[in-house]
Amino acid sequence: MGLASFKFHQINSSNKVFNKTFINENSDVIFMPGCSLSGYNEDIILNIYKYLKKHIKNIGISFSCCYKPSIMINDNKSFNKYYKKLDETLKDNNIKEVITACPNCYKTVKNNSGNIKVSFLLDVIKEKGIDESLLNHYKDVDIKFAIHDSCAIRGENSIYESSRYILDSLGVNYVEFEKNKKNSNCCGSIFIDNEKKINQIKRRCLQTNVEYIICYCETCTKSMLIGDKKSIHVLDLMFNKEIINKKCFTQNQQSSIISWNNRYKLSNRRKYE
Repeated sequence: MGLASFKFHQINSSNKVFNKTFINENSDVIFMPGCSLSGYNEDIILNIYKYLKKHIKNIGISFSCCYKPSIMINDNKSFNKYYKKLDETLKDNNIKEVITACPNCYKTVKNNSGNIKVSFLLDVIKEKGIDESLLNHYKDVDIKFAIHDSCAIRGENSIYESSRYILDSLGVNYVEFEKNKKNSNCCGSIFIDNEKKINQIKRRCLQTNVEYIICYCETCTKSMLIGDKKSIHVLDLMFNKEIINKKCFTQNQQSSIISWNNRYKLSNRRKYE
């Protein structure tokens, strides 16, 4: 998206109707799914939250943006203004840990709220365990995936390990990009200029002959779709009923209207129990 799209995203993401937080007086841990994943699929977010509630007592949920896009367009003034509200929410509610599903949220909160523990969702799933019914669930699927590593968490070895541990546990057949983990190339989403973005997406997609890509960043997943790859998120394999039922193994490109509508619906549910 161009500069105007980045600004539009940040202005709307700071609107209360899209970034509500649901916690109770005993909550000291919150789940922060991030804008892209929330915009992708409402049911997946609810299924992830249900899973987390089984393992973490009194966990809350926040649909706040981390405001990384403002940093990407060098609008530090807006970032500081927007992020201050998120940081105040965390501090005012004595939140001790934030669990993120987005690599950008992970790094941004970690870098700007140093007094709070920040955990990546895949690390938490590795620790808490995968539903037994899903162990080796995809062993019979005759599809080979290439795993794409997000550049947003470059050097975070635990996330590299957790993503592959989960894929192995699920019985997914996957291969590595030649440039992977800390040497992985960007999916292209970091570029403001649309031509540069498309060129980088194509460049990354051409680095593997594998048709199906699996990511642990929803923004990366969308980039792979733009690059004419079939692409899913690791979380699809555990929390998306269509994929669990093996009806399909790719997401579909969706309009920004649908994404914003999904975010609106999640942020405006009456309550999260």
